[in-house]
Amino acid sequence: MPIPMGYRRIADDLRARIAAGEYPPGERLPTYKELAEMYSAGVSTIQKAVLLLQSEGAVVGVQGAGLYVPEDWKP
Repeated sequence: MPIPMGYRRIADDLRARIAAGEYPPGERLPTYKELAEMYSAGVSTIQKAVLLLQSEGAVVGVQGAGLYVPEDWKP
């Protein structure tokens, strides 16, 4: 079983994936549940990572539609 990552490491990894173009501007990110499975972490840990990325402007939440990389985000 993999060792769960802390929220800062998850945020770092997601930020790197966004910067690398895996999730380009305008792209929808996986759901909290999908991210939790991807990182072997709890949903609350994913929420903390997403809040950190939102505070940096790397992702935006659209109520009822999910998380997106903003069109104007620059790594």
